[in-house]
Amino acid sequence: MSTTEHQKRKTLHRRAAARTVALYAVFACLWIYFSDTVLMWFMTSPDQLTKAQTIKGWLFVLATAALLYMYLSHCLQVLRTREEALEDQAEKSRQDVQNRFTQLNTLFDSMNAVVYVADLETYQLLYVNRFAEEFFGPGWQELKCYQYLQQGIDHPCHFCTNPQLISNGEDGSSVTWEFQNTKNNHWYECFDKAIRWPDGRMVRLEVALDITERKELEKIKNDLLSSVSHEMRTPLTAISGFAELLKNEQEIPEQHRRHLEIIFKEAEKLNELVNNFLDVRRLKTDRARVGYEYLPVLSLLEKAREGSRDCSEHHKIEITCRPDTLVYGNRQELTQVVTQLLNNACRYSPRGGEISLTAKNSDHQTTIYVTDQGIGIPQHELDAIFKPFHKLDSGDRRTTGGIGLGLSLAREIVILHGGQILVASIPGQGSRFTILLPLPGDNTPDVQDDATVGRQS
Repeated sequence: MSTTEHQKRKTLHRRAAARTVALYAVFACLWIYFSDTVLMWFMTSPDQLTKAQTIKGWLFVLATAALLYMYLSHCLQVLRTREEALEDQAEKSRQDVQNRFTQLNTLFDSMNAVVYVADLETYQLLYVNRFAEEFFGPGWQELKCYQYLQQGIDHPCHFCTNPQLISNGEDGSSVTWEFQNTKNNHWYECFDKAIRWPDGRMVRLEVALDITERKELEKIKNDLLSSVSHEMRTPLTAISGFAELLKNEQEIPEQHRRHLEIIFKEAEKLNELVNNFLDVRRLKTDRARVGYEYLPVLSLLEKAREGSRDCSEHHKIEITCRPDTLVYGNRQELTQVVTQLLNNACRYSPRGGEISLTAKNSDHQTTIYVTDQGIGIPQHELDAIFKPFHKLDSGDRRTTGGIGLGLSLAREIVILHGGQILVASIPGQGSRFTILLPLPGDNTPDVQDDATVGRQS
């Protein structure tokens, strides 16, 4: 019952009590007045009048007692009727909840997957299905999720997804990830979602599918790809290394030097193609969350600027970011995302121009913008540019190069971090890529409120 309804009900009760008291007072006063008047009309003797008034008083007491009994009996009967109706309704609600719980429990017990519910703040287990009990044993009550599901861990797991499940105090989007359990060494693909428990608190529902067999098959394929990629990288490294060595020789004619420069650049592009292809495939098949920590965004942006190979002296790169701006994720992967977007911005700004890297924290979220003043992207291409091997179709864009895997790789990394990447562009005016990454609000370290920092190169 809400506070407003409770106050209204108290007011109605007070009014009913006041009306009852007022009616009783009026009835009593009228009885006393008229009865005394009638007795005085018929009796003149003081003794007779006193006896008559005594009898009248007893009659008044008996009459009011009878009326009070009938009134209280009526009220109690109404109260009993309402209580019985409320009890029936509560019993029906309990039965409905029990039936739903039984249905869900039957459904979850029939799944060949680990299903459990844990409190988001205390990590206390609230539900475990039969499949989980068969793997991890009974006696999960009063245990925390990491105590029951993991081996030798007495604190919350460093890869826990709890911080990414809540957005502005409410349940956010689901998180899909993979990990190798420390108790049975099986690999699981986990689907985590924050839900509201019947008692009102936020809890984590996790469904974990055993993918150990699939991971073993993937390992065989990965080993094969690693061998193939190694065999490809060895000659590519030799080609690019000797080409770079030869083009720095003083005796090489200028025309041959240009040919060697072309060989070196194409070998580097082919090497980048192999690396990006393997990274995209790894992220699609291996969604393990490792190395996640709080990172200063400013250092990531500066690292990306230093590692950009497609930017030249014609590009003016400006970084706008407060030193206390943080992001939660893997340092190497997030640096790779920003570097790729910066390379694209420089590549699609062939005449140079200003490129800005901007970052800020707000509402448990980190936002990073990469803005350029290049040739832009047609509206019908905005959705397709994140597909593997997709390249813009027009001839002048083809001259900018690119292998068509960078944006696909960047999107996979951002999705793995529980975020999203957006793009807005106007042909001929430039493009703006936006990276949105969830930031665990409750565990964010204290930071100082410094002024905005702008750096240029």
